[in-house]
Amino acid sequence: MINRSTKLSTRRAAYNAGLILACRYSTNTPITHHSYIHGDFMSSYSKEEIAKHLKNLGPFPTYSNILNPQHFYQNQVLLEYSKKLPHPVSLRQLAGYGNTLTKQKIINSANFVRIEIPIRLAMRIRDLQTLPFGVVNNFHLAQIYESYYHSFNAFRKISKIETIEQNNRFCETVSKLLDDHVFNLSHLMMGALEVSIAQSLPQEDLDKFMSVMLRSRISRRVIAEEHLSLSENYNKNPYDKKPPHYLGEIFNQCNAVDHFNIVANMVKSSMAPSFPEIERLPDLEIDGDLDATFQFMVPHLHYMLHEILRNSFEATIKTHSKKTSKILPPVKVTIVNSDKHVLFRISDQGGGIAHDKLKKIWSFGKSPDQARKSLANFHTIPGLQLYSNLKVTAAGSSIVTTEATDALHASSLSEQTGRKKSTLEHFMARPYELFLGMGLPMCHVYVDYWNGELSMNSLEGYGCDTSLTLSKLGYHSTQTQLDRA
Repeated sequence: MINRSTKLSTRRAAYNAGLILACRYSTNTPITHHSYIHGDFMSSYSKEEIAKHLKNLGPFPTYSNILNPQHFYQNQVLLEYSKKLPHPVSLRQLAGYGNTLTKQKIINSANFVRIEIPIRLAMRIRDLQTLPFGVVNNFHLAQIYESYYHSFNAFRKISKIETIEQNNRFCETVSKLLDDHVFNLSHLMMGALEVSIAQSLPQEDLDKFMSVMLRSRISRRVIAEEHLSLSENYNKNPYDKKPPHYLGEIFNQCNAVDHFNIVANMVKSSMAPSFPEIERLPDLEIDGDLDATFQFMVPHLHYMLHEILRNSFEATIKTHSKKTSKILPPVKVTIVNSDKHVLFRISDQGGGIAHDKLKKIWSFGKSPDQARKSLANFHTIPGLQLYSNLKVTAAGSSIVTTEATDALHASSLSEQTGRKKSTLEHFMARPYELFLGMGLPMCHVYVDYWNGELSMNSLEGYGCDTSLTLSKLGYHSTQTQLDRA
């Protein structure tokens, strides 16, 4: 068994050293005081120790059993999977199993997940393999590559599931994999920022790559978490009938006003240390259809509302806090409710955005200077997992450990599957001053994935109107957004 955390940490230091040297001798991106690498970053490592690991700056680090030429170019197993097509599936088809649960439905669902996930992972691994050298060799994207192959390897070796007991063990494995690989989202975002610093991929190509990777990640996790939810429900209440528009336990019936208030309080709490006069912070004024409800995944909903409201509150504070001692102008939300959609218009008096910058707010590509500042903030987010603890055998086979014993499989399933780790929660809980620059691009992908729309209008010198339209999933559940593999 190989524990890679220490080796990864040392390799990261070597990578930082290489990145500094590359920047220092580059006329396009000179090192500045905004660099995310602190000037005395080598203080905790001897130069001799760093030198031992410089060879790991190449495309195939010596510690890895996965990142090697044979794996990249002679991996017949991966090639065979990458030729397969994902199975188009709608949210209604996925959730239809939950209307009346039976043993055979649970087993069929388990085998669908078992077969489908490695196909989708193989497609993304091939995408990573075909990136330009300077991109695929990025430290963070290399972590994603190893993580994806770890999951791919684990899933493809799972035997056909034929009993509920086998499914319970399968659910424990899936749950552990979801939690073990939660760090991928932060690595993906940090990789995009480092690609921006090196300017090794055009902005349009970077946006396309990030969009595909994020959509695929959402699809895989929804498919997996939906099966965990169905299995948990079956073990608790087999053959229990659900309402006609039931979409699964991972989708909650959300009251729009309640969730806006919850998120606004989260934003204000994060701002309190930097803006102690909390009673002066902008109020959130909500009008329109105050009874609007819709089904949605709460972590996704909260993240989208959080990034939009955070921007509006921050802009309002910067524009008005030094001009008045009174309560700052409110952030206003108007709710428009229809049969198939719910629309939110979030308006602020934060001074607006210059029109030549408006299109850039949706892009993952940043200027090198902006990217360095954001990376510095990523490294200081409390509790954010940056290094994997994935384990492999000496031969490179993936190891997935679960804590439950055979006698406790069914009873522990609820605890194993009920609450998944979420990187989005860490992003939302970060201190106010840690600006990442990735919030709106991320929101745009999440909104688009769920067949919604997100746009912004700006009146420079006054403020912004952000329009967020979400589809009511019960009415759009026959669309096959889950085929975005």
